[in-house]
Amino acid sequence: MPTQIPSVSTFTAPSVAAPVDPARNPTQAVAFWLRRDIVRGVFEPMERLKIEHLTKFYNVGHSPIREAILLLADSGLVVHEHQKGHRVAPVSRADYHDLLTGYQGIYKMMLGMAMELGDDDWEEQVVIQLHRSLKVKKIIDGDPEAREMWQRAYGDLHMTLLSGCRSPLLLKIYKDVGARLERYVNLFADLESDRYYDHHADHRLIVEAIVARDGERTQALIESYFAVADPIRKSIIEKLKQMETSSPKAGAGA
Repeated sequence: MPTQIPSVSTFTAPSVAAPVDPARNPTQAVAFWLRRDIVRGVFEPMERLKIEHLTKFYNVGHSPIREAILLLADSGLVVHEHQKGHRVAPVSRADYHDLLTGYQGIYKMMLGMAMELGDDDWEEQVVIQLHRSLKVKKIIDGDPEAREMWQRAYGDLHMTLLSGCRSPLLLKIYKDVGARLERYVNLFADLESDRYYDHHADHRLIVEAIVARDGERTQALIESYFAVADPIRKSIIEKLKQMETSSPKAGAGA
């Protein structure tokens, strides 16, 4: 059974709605909802994705559920067990370290490519997305819908920054790795150190450096930006360590 965290499918704000009309394309809508709900911790690690339950949970038919799960099969958020169906992906320190290393490496590489290949239209979209994100209040706890609005605005800005790399393959890899890392934050992070940090100020400086095509300054700002999250990463690792020590099979499946 899912946790008590509300599904993104129940949210009403346009900025967090599914990108398609659920009535016209239920499969894509469910794939979007299920992806975000796994990332947000609505479904726990290794929880079995039962078709019958999900049809009631999302109020759609069996076919859209099956197709949506298959669409997520290569995202790293779900795993398939022979003759048993699909489960939410497990969690572990090894997986988290691997994702973190890959994320930071691909982010810096893609941003360098974006600064080299991005055109004026890309710059304009970056500035527009920055202004949109500045209007969204950072929420680290409390209202789940408001927190989703912040996480989506934050994610959309970074996706726009990297879109200038012009590589659909790299963008998909980044999106999937980023979603998997975001899940660890939602499941395990102590965000108290981030409560009053001004991410908007960092975003402004990064965008200014990008628009100026100042590669050296941009990379320095990104390194600093990553370093700010060190306390959060340490809290995640500590929680995973405690989980693995107390129950070696917890989060990793039987």
